[in-house]
Amino acid sequence: MSTIPFDAHYAADGTAVNNKNLAFLADPEFDAAWRRVRDINMPYWPNGTPDVRWRMHMCVWAARHALQVPGDFVDCGVNTGLFTSMICALTSLPISGKRALLFDTFSGIPLERIPDDEKVTAQAWNMNIYTFDSYKVAREVFAPYPNVHLIRGILPDSLHLGRIERIAYLNVDLNGASAEIACAKALWPKLSPGAVVVLDDYAFIHHDPQYEQWNAFAAERGLSIASLPTGQGLILIPPRPRFRTPWAR
Repeated sequence: MSTIPFDAHYAADGTAVNNKNLAFLADPEFDAAWRRVRDINMPYWPNGTPDVRWRMHMCVWAARHALQVPGDFVDCGVNTGLFTSMICALTSLPISGKRALLFDTFSGIPLERIPDDEKVTAQAWNMNIYTFDSYKVAREVFAPYPNVHLIRGILPDSLHLGRIERIAYLNVDLNGASAEIACAKALWPKLSPGAVVVLDDYAFIHHDPQYEQWNAFAAERGLSIASLPTGQGLILIPPRPRFRTPWAR
């Protein structure tokens, strides 16, 4: 298959586009927030902080919607908290009365918890190459935000530490299907009607187990997942009760 070269107006993180309105990248508040978190993270990445601004844009969009929904913000797998830090800087989350609960080992992915059938993708092994004490960095990133709580532990075992009652926003980024689905099963009953779920690795190549298992999980609940060009997946939780109609597919 041949490729047609073009002058990309944005090319990063596996996404390249032209002829698109990219005003969000030039927004002064967005740019300032990105530069702050980028500079804090810069020493800890061998090739510099990855340019994930479009993924950040999607998380900020989801967060603004979720601020109108009852419940807390929950992040499963945060490393240094790139996405939640942008949400804190660009939305009213810090003054909303909602908690932001950030779950992670903050020391890499526990390889002993990965099933053999998932190890073939080697994503967890690849991610652990970049492991460092991210708890120290995350504490610096979220120092200005007292409603953000860092919770150390292996998921889903550590979820009870958050004492979660209702969820308005859920971001899942564990680089492994079994851990992500286990968290989803534990947290799904707590999602408020109208809540937003963002799946960070959903449509990335070499994350096939996540793609397949998340599709099956959503289908069992009568839902579908929007596949975004950023590689993320997006789920909107409908109002309850949900009445199936003949034309709903």
